[in-house]
Amino acid sequence: MSVFKKRLGQYVTLDDGEWGPFDALEQKEQVFLAGDDIVRAGDAIRHVFIVMEGWAIRYRLLEDGRRQIVNFMLPGDVFDLQSLADLKADHSLTAITECKVLVCASDVFVDMLQCSARLASAFWWSAVQEESILREQIVRIGRRSARERIGHLLLELQRRFVGATGIDAERLTVPLTRADIADALGLTPVHVSRTMSAMRRADLITEGKGGEITIVDRNKLARLSHFDTDYLHLKKLRIGAGRRLLEVGEAQRGLAD
Repeated sequence: MSVFKKRLGQYVTLDDGEWGPFDALEQKEQVFLAGDDIVRAGDAIRHVFIVMEGWAIRYRLLEDGRRQIVNFMLPGDVFDLQSLADLKADHSLTAITECKVLVCASDVFVDMLQCSARLASAFWWSAVQEESILREQIVRIGRRSARERIGHLLLELQRRFVGATGIDAERLTVPLTRADIADALGLTPVHVSRTMSAMRRADLITEGKGGEITIVDRNKLARLSHFDTDYLHLKKLRIGAGRRLLEVGEAQRGLAD
């Protein structure tokens, strides 16, 4: 739970009392092994999921088997908030390591948000961040070189991981295959391998066993990849926005009554 609270704590400062509605939620813990489907395209989603441990990928699969990875789910990430609109999944989500996930019924989750404007603000701001990450993914694939794409993605994953865990280190264990990186960045596995070899020779990264990638010079890689953290929206949300969300929630409850 601490990882998730650190993640939301990036957006809104919450004390123990303000976490009360969330802590009181009826939720269950599920464990998914690497390769297990968490959500499949076409499923009717009735739950909100919170990643506590492990990595997962969100992707679309074409009819001929080609795959586009849209985003990576890291510890502290929340999905699928589209379940709040009672929609069917338009994507699939699969664990790429063993994942521990908290599962909460959508209607119970909505009730919790209506009880706490500050919690609602934090969840809303996390959704804003994810939308911005998806916009950056379009730019990354559409306009960046192979080296820029890989460097930019590694720096983004590192910064997101730091935000959830509070551990700021150059060394990041990335449990991604060459095919995973290729499918995320619109490249071939061969192109990824060649580019990462060139990045090693340029002393930008080193690689170890088990997918461990070390960013040797973060500042240099950021310059070469044109990376900055502005699009991650790491500044805390103004409290006024939370009050407006509370007013919306109260109005909705009034209409329901």
